[in-house]
Amino acid sequence: MAFLVSHETWGTIDSTAPDLGCGRSWDTVHRARPAAPLSCRECQHTMVPVRSPRGLRFFRHAPRAPRCSLSGGESIDHHLLKLELSHAARAAGYHAEYEVAAPDRSWRADVMATSADGTQRMALEAQLSPITPEDVQHRTNRYVQDGVGVCWFGLRPRPWVGTVPSILLDFGHGMSAWSVSAGIARMTKLDQNSSFQQWVPVEDVSLTDAVAWMLTGRMRPHRPQSLAKSVLDQQSRQWPSSWIGQDSHGWDVWWTTSSHIESDIKQHNEYREQVHLVMLRAESPMRAFRARTKIERISMLEKLVLKQFNNNATRSLSDFQIRLDPNYADGLAFYGYRWDGHGTMRDMKPFVVVCPDILGHGGQYWANDVPVAFPVTYRDRLKNINNVWLFDLEKGSIWPIEPRKSVTATALASWKAVTPADSSSPDTP
Repeated sequence: MAFLVSHETWGTIDSTAPDLGCGRSWDTVHRARPAAPLSCRECQHTMVPVRSPRGLRFFRHAPRAPRCSLSGGESIDHHLLKLELSHAARAAGYHAEYEVAAPDRSWRADVMATSADGTQRMALEAQLSPITPEDVQHRTNRYVQDGVGVCWFGLRPRPWVGTVPSILLDFGHGMSAWSVSAGIARMTKLDQNSSFQQWVPVEDVSLTDAVAWMLTGRMRPHRPQSLAKSVLDQQSRQWPSSWIGQDSHGWDVWWTTSSHIESDIKQHNEYREQVHLVMLRAESPMRAFRARTKIERISMLEKLVLKQFNNNATRSLSDFQIRLDPNYADGLAFYGYRWDGHGTMRDMKPFVVVCPDILGHGGQYWANDVPVAFPVTYRDRLKNINNVWLFDLEKGSIWPIEPRKSVTATALASWKAVTPADSSSPDTP
């Protein structure tokens, strides 16, 4: 069975095209008298036009044909799938041609989809018969070496599915019934309170849309990089049954959009950074703080903060302690003496915490009443946090992010929090 043959005069004829691809009608070759001069493009044997009971138009070899890859071995389902793939490519504005071979015969595409300008090509492979993962990877590599994209389409999970760009389909009796059952995924949070994103299947996608998305670059094959290396059903939290069969235990690559690829890479990089920070924290907490905040000039930060939050109750820098405090999300806490107005004892309490590790951990919430300070470059990430100060080490300035109308009033409010409430305090000079 074949969809393409050679005509002695008209050139290549495509049985799936309304005009046979050469401006002719089907009746000019089907049951024509005398018989149309048609031959196989591979073995040059005579070909006979056929219309199936379901209306499928194709060509088959005349009797006594030599051994030829187009003379048999392909099921009707395989040919129907190739037909549907070509229709989907043409619907996306691409030219589709069957059984296109490389110049050196190193590959032959079931359907070759080519962009209108001829610059983009993708092989659409209908793979319904068994094939080893090694063979399908080898054939995929051949396409890649020649700058040709490729996607393999199947009807059920097999060992090779997911090792290369793959799509599994639900087989329908009509062209409109073909739909994607596995192979397209997106990233989302399975739990709204979680900061971790997981891959989930994209459902209700027609084959026509899937082919259009991959040809136009709306989605690309992606091998996950982060800890999320599986696709989970949102209800069962396990691999979806349509993705996994008895012969397959997981996918290594699937189709998704650029934005989800970026999310995966970002999550992967954040995880690596967290692991790096944990190792640094065990070695040197201050080095970990510098790596996390990108603040190298701690001495300049120290002078800036102490100058802003200093008060008359503090006689010298020895009255201050500066340390990374896990009680304040590993922020750099600036401690000073604070008197509660009773007795003669003074308590060492924090009056500001610089860069606590609270961003990106589900809500940006600061549960303490101690002011926090962040570099000015963090401004857009602090919308949900109250009592925030910004600082700019280059300009040597620090100011409250809210309210903007009165820096002095806000500064005074912060000073009162660390200034003895009673001037009769024994610690007052």
